[in-house]
Amino acid sequence: MLDGGRIVGGIAILLAVVAGPIWLGSARGVKIESPQSPKLGERCLMPREEMRKNHPALLANWRERVVRFGDRVHHTEDGHEARISLTGTCLGCHGSATKFCDQCHTQTAFALSCWQCHAQSISVK
Repeated sequence: MLDGGRIVGGIAILLAVVAGPIWLGSARGVKIESPQSPKLGERCLMPREEMRKNHPALLANWRERVVRFGDRVHHTEDGHEARISLTGTCLGCHGSATKFCDQCHTQTAFALSCWQCHAQSISVK
């Protein structure tokens, strides 16, 4: 057991080499900007957490309703009506696809596919 120090030292060096880049990356901390919030006074169609989880289903449902049935009115749970429009309703509050949709989807490494033709570089002011 005279080599115990060398073994422990070797394991420590191995751990430093293998885990060092991970520790350095997490220590630096990458600042992630929040997507652009809605304009003051505007209310979203659903609560924030529900919208974060369910917006893909909402947009898919909207697409089906507009394309297949010509329905262009969304009724919220609290009784309000909103026009079914990604660019008019959603981006009307959030400002631009680049600062809202693209930024969040880039951070989560999720590629947009269904609304690309509707929201290419559109900025609503």
